[in-house]
Amino acid sequence: MRKSFTLIELIIVIVIMGILSTITFDILQKVYKNYIFVKETNRLNDKVNYALEEISALMKNRIKNSVIATAYPIEVNQTDSSKVDFDYIGAIEENTTKYKVLEWLGKDYEAKNGMWDESQKRIQTGWSGFIDLDKASKTNDDPQEFNVTTLYSNFDVVKIIDANITSSLGDDTNIFDDNITTLVFSFYDMGGELSPDINHSFGWYLDKDRGREARSIFAIQNYTQHSDYSVDLNITRISEYNETELYARYFLVRTAYSLVPIENNTSTTNDYNLTLYYNYRPWKGDWWNKRADTGAEANHTLVLNHVTQFRFKKDLHTDIFRIYICVQSSFLDINATNKLEVCKERMIY
Repeated sequence: MRKSFTLIELIIVIVIMGILSTITFDILQKVYKNYIFVKETNRLNDKVNYALEEISALMKNRIKNSVIATAYPIEVNQTDSSKVDFDYIGAIEENTTKYKVLEWLGKDYEAKNGMWDESQKRIQTGWSGFIDLDKASKTNDDPQEFNVTTLYSNFDVVKIIDANITSSLGDDTNIFDDNITTLVFSFYDMGGELSPDINHSFGWYLDKDRGREARSIFAIQNYTQHSDYSVDLNITRISEYNETELYARYFLVRTAYSLVPIENNTSTTNDYNLTLYYNYRPWKGDWWNKRADTGAEANHTLVLNHVTQFRFKKDLHTDIFRIYICVQSSFLDINATNKLEVCKERMIY
């Protein structure tokens, strides 16, 4: 009986074990790489989905005919209005890359939702969105000034909620006296898609010499709250205009919003931080990158980093528009020149 391997047998065993270990290592390496790939893909999917959910939630409260797409020169800190080009979202062509910034006016939904009224044991709505046209009147024959009555509203609640919000953002001002919270009539409900002209309706890049005005924005000069939850309002148009027609539906607006792709790294092309700007008011001369009162950028927060594409397009015949976002991995390459990238599209109604 043999008690040991021969030298040749040992060599054969060692070679076979070496081959098996190499194969096993390659298999484990591929399994691990696949695990990392799947994990990173899922992470990017979750990031984009969360960002799109956040954007969709905000834009559901947009004033639909106020949405614009804005083109900037190379310097995103440019504050010369003559160098800023913008257009209504519905006029933007499908594959244009000129307009990179999306801006809109948001309804003051926090104040609309209201607050708990202990005496009534219920939620008290801030503003209803409707006025009684039979009670609307001009004031002192001034074409800019009107008296209107809104029903089922409590502007004391509006004042409390909006004052708390603006104070938390660093603005300790009177929301009505300083035109922080303003009123916008909804031309949209009259069957037309646009108010008279996007250039002079909402104050975007306010510049009277260039015809950029805020004719659809009304300052709330004062109000009288009644016990039946009707409110008498004295309102004045921000920009002079001889139109005297009022509409039954209105919105309160406290801020504009913008989604801006800020370049993330100048040494890498197509790598952006998608940033949400808020707490700025075009009708006061504010831009997302320069508030008129402070000269500083508006409040902002990061929505998504390592964005490679941010595109948007409104449907020609409906209120629906699409937002398309691509985001890339910060570390995982799929080949020598490209990183792992995930793209998603969301319909916003």
